[in-house]
Amino acid sequence: MGKWWLLLAALTLWLAGGFLILEPPAAAADPGARSARPPVRIVSMAPDLTEILFALGLGERVAGVTQDSDYPPAALAKPKVGTFWQPNIEAVIATRPDLVVTLTIEPQRDLARRLKRIGYDCLAVEIEKIGDLFDAIADIGAAAGVREQTRELSDQMQTAIHRLQTANAGLPKVKVLWVVQREPLRVAGRDTFVNEMIELAGGENAIGPTLHKYPPIGAEEVIAAQPEVIIEPAMLPGALDEQRRQALSYWSRYANVPAVADGRICVIDGDTVSRLGPRLGAGIEVIAKCLRPQLLGE
Repeated sequence: MGKWWLLLAALTLWLAGGFLILEPPAAAADPGARSARPPVRIVSMAPDLTEILFALGLGERVAGVTQDSDYPPAALAKPKVGTFWQPNIEAVIATRPDLVVTLTIEPQRDLARRLKRIGYDCLAVEIEKIGDLFDAIADIGAAAGVREQTRELSDQMQTAIHRLQTANAGLPKVKVLWVVQREPLRVAGRDTFVNEMIELAGGENAIGPTLHKYPPIGAEEVIAAQPEVIIEPAMLPGALDEQRRQALSYWSRYANVPAVADGRICVIDGDTVSRLGPRLGAGIEVIAKCLRPQLLGE
């Protein structure tokens, strides 16, 4: 029987686009079933998923992460299984996972389909908005058998958010322009988790309703928006000071925009605010400090 399984696994992988002979997992006889035992070896296919697993106390069980999973620092030592957009199925299988946690983007949907065909257990979660994040934490905690830790983590995050909302209660909203890139200029629209974070921090998006989630805009739209604060997340580690210099130079052409006239251009750590994960409260607090530094003691 074992030889037939090896042949079947090899044929399936060949048809899926990668010829690799490996022993299938014990659960392969029923590809759709999830084991009643909590998974011991878990693979994360996105940086925010990695952060969730570690925040739930599952770091010792993490058997593989994507190359862009750099937080917490312990994640850097884990075996790598490709990138967020280009998962490596051979590397995933080599970790001998009991559970592979993926997002619902197409490259990872394809990965999950291929893994399930040869008997590996996969959990796909969608994290597009803040409500999705709490649902994903609950789903991952349930699959890993750590429901109590899930409740504790969610409560901690909710408490941090509530504290910031209380601090901003009754205060006028600050108009924020959230810059995704400068050339060409692209910003965060209202149908995004960034917009939710801005509102929870006591601000409002300076950009009105748009067709795209992260629309390109021109100089006329920047001037019309009249933002009071401009926020740019820095994407490269250690690049904050250089990006600040570049930002001040770039935005100096908009002298009539309140944020520029008042010198309220904030360049912040991109990882903290650009990943929907357990550091949500910290990300909202970073934004809130850009909007009202005196209110939060800085």
